[in-house]
Amino acid sequence: MHFNIKFPFTILIFLVAINLSVYSQKQYPTDYFQPPMDIRLLLSGTFGELRSNHFHSGIDIKTNGASGQLVYAIADGYVSRIKVSAYGFGKAIYITHPNGYVSVYAHLSRYNKTIDDYVKKAQYSRETFEIELFPVAGELPIKKRDIVAYSGNTGSSAGPHLHFEIRDEASQKPINPLLFGYEVKDFFTPRITSVKIYPEDANSRVNGAEKAIRYLVEGWGEEHRLAKRPTISLSGNVSFAIQVYDQQNDTDNKNGPYSIALYIDDELVYQYDMETFSFDETRYANSLLDYSEYVRNSARLQRTKIDPGNKLSIYTKVENMGVFHFNDDQEHSIKYEVKDVMGNAALLAFNVKSEKAATNKMPIPFQRSASKTSSQEPKFPLSNFNYSTPNRYSQASIIVDAPAGAFYDSFIFTYDTVRRISGSFSPVHKIHDKYTPIHKSISLSIRPVGLPVELNDKALIVKMKDDGKNFSSAGGKYERGYVVTRISEFGDYTIAVDTISPKITPVNPGVFTKMAGQKQIRLTITDKLTGIAGYRGHLNGKWILMEYDAKNGLLVYTIDETLVPGQNTLLVEVVDAKNNKSFFVATLIL
Repeated sequence: MHFNIKFPFTILIFLVAINLSVYSQKQYPTDYFQPPMDIRLLLSGTFGELRSNHFHSGIDIKTNGASGQLVYAIADGYVSRIKVSAYGFGKAIYITHPNGYVSVYAHLSRYNKTIDDYVKKAQYSRETFEIELFPVAGELPIKKRDIVAYSGNTGSSAGPHLHFEIRDEASQKPINPLLFGYEVKDFFTPRITSVKIYPEDANSRVNGAEKAIRYLVEGWGEEHRLAKRPTISLSGNVSFAIQVYDQQNDTDNKNGPYSIALYIDDELVYQYDMETFSFDETRYANSLLDYSEYVRNSARLQRTKIDPGNKLSIYTKVENMGVFHFNDDQEHSIKYEVKDVMGNAALLAFNVKSEKAATNKMPIPFQRSASKTSSQEPKFPLSNFNYSTPNRYSQASIIVDAPAGAFYDSFIFTYDTVRRISGSFSPVHKIHDKYTPIHKSISLSIRPVGLPVELNDKALIVKMKDDGKNFSSAGGKYERGYVVTRISEFGDYTIAVDTISPKITPVNPGVFTKMAGQKQIRLTITDKLTGIAGYRGHLNGKWILMEYDAKNGLLVYTIDETLVPGQNTLLVEVVDAKNNKSFFVATLIL
């Protein structure tokens, strides 16, 4: 390398924390699988792109904004798993193929009749809408091009589409489906929109400053450039980050790229490929990100620095954990190369001037907190939280317990309180800051103030919103003098109670006395705080299947043989997470 890379011993200790293996992309069969739909493959989401707290595990195929498109088996096999949920994938099926792969089809509106009858039989047997089934080989055989389902918008889908995956059967790792020969028209190169450069310790500078600087990027294709062509000087240990998106022909969706590579003086020093990953590492997306930048500005900048607690397997090349040392008087070239899975490449090249470090201080450990600094002494003591060990912080009113591996890097944990808000039963506890990500959920215990004994079982922890007035449920229950829950985000928390029952409202009450010719009964069910925990529907004393669309708060009963001529009694019970119940009773006349 033509730039000087040196690291203090304290940083070298971290280098053994991650195993980075260089590998060549595996060859996948490109003529075995047919497309899952007959329509043209237009993508609203690509494999591995950054989503909230995870990587996208498949491709999202556009369905012309409508549900009901035919979904085909991509090869012979058998249905090995079926899952129905009001959340996540909604209605999904998994087909195991004899060549060692599993195909996944999600957010479906319905299954074919054979599969649908199989699922409904199990739902009625167990008296539950949400269900997960594992048929054995031969129970639900499938032939290539069989219609297995119809596309939809179920679960946590934000609009009608087909989420499609191909997984390795042995490891259950999802693999980029576009590596299997599917044709997606794509003549566009990725678009780079900004880069950011970070000083990594007390000796490091970017343009003479100890803070990171973000530079906007203009141009396209191989002609990306830094806007206004700034002069950049670097000194000491620095890392980089890039903001980028990719598009295919005939769609406006801003999707994720396939690979990002960084070269310094024409030498490859960092690269990752979105070929495959495992589900147990998907939350490490928050470590790949500049998490603070994302929380502040909704900008997804992908960092070269590998946190010591980051165990992602997507990296194919990383020098010095993605942190690079500039300590000479030379000019150096920096080049980013970003590719999509079709091989279209975007390039951004710029030069930096390296300068010798002005001091020779050792880096300050535990420095990754994004909290605002203050000249005042903190009201509560600070604590060093180490990423590799369990951490505990305890004061008179709170206990924070974090397991080993809960964080990506070590930092100084901060804590404070502000006055109670109306209707709460504790001060507002400021648990560190929202700019530091949590990988594994941590335990939070808060001691209530003025909580009546009779409301102990209604108490929960809530997370304050940015307006400082409203809040959302973080769950929890009363245990031995505390309200205890698990949280996956730092922020401001307090105690509230939920004594309000869910609300049940018929969408079409006018049809109750004129059921002839009707196909469905639709109810909206909502809960103000803790959310819907369960529901049951009965018609004439018999359990009925009611499908729950959680994102729209909709409960739907599709008329079947349980509705008989004459007068029928419908009873629906809904319960929230604090066991507050509501009942809806109606007479249906057929």
